[in-house]
Amino acid sequence: MRAIGQLALGALLLTGVLAAGGAVGAPGPEINISGLPGAQSEPTVAIDPSNDDVLLAGSNNLVEGSMPVYSSTDGGSTWKTSATAPAPPSRSASCAGDPGVAIDVAGRQYYSYLRSTPCDGGRPRLFVVSRTGPDASWSRPVLVAPLGRARYDDKPAIAVDSSASSPYRHRVYVAWSRISRRGVYSIVLSHSDDRGRTWSRPVKVNRKGSVLKYATVALARRGTVYVAWDDNSAYSLEIARSTDGGASFEPQRHVVSFSIVPIPHCGSGVVIVAHGLACIHANPILSVDRSRGRFAGRVYLSYSRTHFSGSPNIVVHAYTSTLRPISRSRSGAEGVTIVRTTPGAHPARFWAQSAVDSSSGALWVCFYDTSEDPKAVRATYSCTVSRDGGRSWATPIRAASVASDATQPGASPRAYGDYEGLAVANGVAHPVWTDTRDLSTLAEEIYTTRLTLADFRPSG
Repeated sequence: MRAIGQLALGALLLTGVLAAGGAVGAPGPEINISGLPGAQSEPTVAIDPSNDDVLLAGSNNLVEGSMPVYSSTDGGSTWKTSATAPAPPSRSASCAGDPGVAIDVAGRQYYSYLRSTPCDGGRPRLFVVSRTGPDASWSRPVLVAPLGRARYDDKPAIAVDSSASSPYRHRVYVAWSRISRRGVYSIVLSHSDDRGRTWSRPVKVNRKGSVLKYATVALARRGTVYVAWDDNSAYSLEIARSTDGGASFEPQRHVVSFSIVPIPHCGSGVVIVAHGLACIHANPILSVDRSRGRFAGRVYLSYSRTHFSGSPNIVVHAYTSTLRPISRSRSGAEGVTIVRTTPGAHPARFWAQSAVDSSSGALWVCFYDTSEDPKAVRATYSCTVSRDGGRSWATPIRAASVASDATQPGASPRAYGDYEGLAVANGVAHPVWTDTRDLSTLAEEIYTTRLTLADFRPSG
């Protein structure tokens, strides 16, 4: 696909943080890529670094306990649904979740997930399957690391080093939470140099903390590995880096602390009107500028930060390659809130996903936003972009033309699916999100659309 033409910076971005208000109209078209009965959740998506017409997505099917696969070979215009393996005979027999996808420079596709057998009372373990391309069969599931004395694994993230400048090119990484029998969480990382057939012994990333969740991993052009996570025990986010291909990590660095009233079952998360009784978490997401542009090497961490009113908003921190903070808000605090809220209004913005376009260095962030609903119940999946290293942001646009309402009868307790997905290449962004518009017929479904810089309304 040809790259989308670049717009002038002044025509695309507002000065400083965005003005208040909802997203502008959705460009469309939107596609239901799942089309499956039962609630879909936890969507994820990746683009082939050698052919951006090829996309791989996945989700969790709460009814089947299977790992659905969604493939496109025409840039997201059409999709084919399959599965990494047949569904178990019953959900009680075995269940799976927390999918992640990645594609290497040779076109090999990877799918990571957790499986527990039996579903209730089992010990969730981390597996990875792979295939040579979108029409090939999946390999047998490979257990990344035996649990040993650990109790279970949780919430993996996967990434592949596709950079020609990296000494670890083709290496596949997974980072996840490992929980001991004493209930202590660690963030660990393992890698594979043989296309997922075998995996290295897990390396511990964190130096402190006891309840660590939502690991996220990203890679720099020269092979540096970055891992971040949510420390529920300290109500904070942490980050660390490795310069030796994940063999060891430097001491972790503190990103931000949350000033919240703890909710026992939420950890550092909160409960909002739009999400029913389920918890909204910070959901940190790392992305690295692997372009050769002005901000090459910059590291970004996006997440939901809760306001004292209880309404979360989206914040992005920017770092140098050595993890020196370089982003500041107008108040002087680290991190930039990407959408400013009207005084007195308390919309919720949550489950953010971020990704950097390696062709230009443009940083994209997509998230749910209730600002168009005075009751802050209906949430519209929306996206924005920064072309100046995360300092200023374009007015958000709707990825979804229809707002989702997870409070209506029949909605899944998972509501908006725990996390969403975003992949960007050559000026085209592919968000995937959990949508309730088909609730009466298929329950929650996974939708996607194509966005470009030209979809954003010029300022002024």
